[in-house]
Amino acid sequence: MKSLEEKIEKLTELILDSNNIVALTGAGMSTESGIADFRTPGTGLWEKIDPYEFASINSYVANTSKNLEFMLETGRNIFKARPNKGHKALTKLQKLGKLKGVLTQNIDRLHHKAKTKNIVEFHGNAYEAKCMVCGQIFEITIMVNQVMKGNYSPSCEKCGGMLKPNAIFFGEPLESSTLETADAMIAECDLLLVLGSSLVVYPVAFYPQKALSLGAKLAIINIQETDMDSVADVVIHAKIGEVFPKIISIIENQIQIKQEEINN
Repeated sequence: MKSLEEKIEKLTELILDSNNIVALTGAGMSTESGIADFRTPGTGLWEKIDPYEFASINSYVANTSKNLEFMLETGRNIFKARPNKGHKALTKLQKLGKLKGVLTQNIDRLHHKAKTKNIVEFHGNAYEAKCMVCGQIFEITIMVNQVMKGNYSPSCEKCGGMLKPNAIFFGEPLESSTLETADAMIAECDLLLVLGSSLVVYPVAFYPQKALSLGAKLAIINIQETDMDSVADVVIHAKIGEVFPKIISIIENQIQIKQEEINN
């Protein structure tokens, strides 16, 4: 079994040899920012509550007030969260010209706050509200303000339809345009870097296999094992914030040295 240092060296080489890297990030990317993940045994959010009672579109429509109370509490943690070292390291990798974009399962917009560009949000985000009738998108504050005033059936200012957070609930399909954009990014990438995803939620879990089938390399940093570990080029089971910034720092130094050699 390779040591952590050997795995870090291998991933560093993969990144240096790649020019079109795509990162696929999951809940583990944001746990170090204080946002609970969903499936970690013993601590995951879905072990504490029933997702089909608090996060499905049917339960939202049937018991909007109960769902909104839960979402407001969860939203407070999301809104106060700040990008961690892992998010910032991704932004630095992009500034180095290696990272082309991010595919994320997260709704917290921490990649945006870290000023990373070209982000695809598979599951929407917690910062917007959407009308279930006309599809109009609003800032989430429009919805929150109505709820805080006691209206637990927040309505669209345009057509009067019911508002919901602009995140994908259980029972809702992903946006076709989102999947098309993700497909295009995967088709062009030469390295798919999975950060903090258990790779159990479909259709997102298909992307590592798709990237491999198209000739890309696959690297995974995740505390828990995934079903794709056996076919990945390198797997590191550790906290992203503890290893990824170190890797990016090494890469930054290597690129700088190479540039100085060219200039001289």
